[in-house]
Amino acid sequence: MQLFHPTTIDEAVTLLAAHEEARCIAGGQTLVAMLNLGLLDPPALVSLRKVEGLDRLVRHAGGGVTMGAAVTQAALAAAGLPGALAVLCEAAQQVAHPAIRNFGTVGGALCHADPAADLPPAFVAADARLTAVGPTGERSLSAGDFFVDYLTTALAEDEILTAIHLLPPPTGSVGAYYKFARVDGDYATVSVAATLTLEGGVCRAARIVLGSCAAGPLRLDAADEALADTRPDGKAVARAGALLQEAAEPLADMRGSAEYRRRIIPGLVARAVEAAMAKSEARS
Repeated sequence: MQLFHPTTIDEAVTLLAAHEEARCIAGGQTLVAMLNLGLLDPPALVSLRKVEGLDRLVRHAGGGVTMGAAVTQAALAAAGLPGALAVLCEAAQQVAHPAIRNFGTVGGALCHADPAADLPPAFVAADARLTAVGPTGERSLSAGDFFVDYLTTALAEDEILTAIHLLPPPTGSVGAYYKFARVDGDYATVSVAATLTLEGGVCRAARIVLGSCAAGPLRLDAADEALADTRPDGKAVARAGALLQEAAEPLADMRGSAEYRRRIIPGLVARAVEAAMAKSEARS
């Protein structure tokens, strides 16, 4: 196996295209484990650790944020992003353990596309846009379109995820991430990422996204619309939770059966919305 250390994105893309079945490596917290287990045996690894700028998180004057794909999960966890973007920090804070977060990267977690992971549903809830670069140039994808199946993204084999872009959070927006897991640091049995935009206690817009309940992050327009223009009380939240419960197609594993996962969805949606509402009330 060959290991390459490019210093620019163009060089990394060229190397990736030149070596069939080559893989990118950044923090390596997932990829190295898969290599050790014999699940992958690529002929070449293209390290992104020396590519300038990929590890930067930039706050723009208008309130937006751009982060390179090699920003660590620990850096995101400590970023203190405002409003709805707080959902990203909360999700990053619950990824595994400090040693993992210190090396694991945001882009690596997104590209691995494990539906039980913490970051994918949070970035969909934050309505992030992702930039990919390949031999033919750069393209932008919404986080909602990025995850296409279990461990599968919309990236082409010769493309590299380089950056994540976040719009300024709307005035009155809040975000919360609620994770139900067997033990601290485990993958989610079910997780809920919620962002709400509130005006006088009324929810003007919502994005509720489930983790570990489908082949990718699960979001429904109908569930979000059930909360829009309501005070997020028991009835509206229950309706949103019921719609998501009906749409969920979770797998069964050691963390819970498919039926168990479906059963707990409404209650966890309610807890995530309650946590988000509590932030708004604390600010007023």
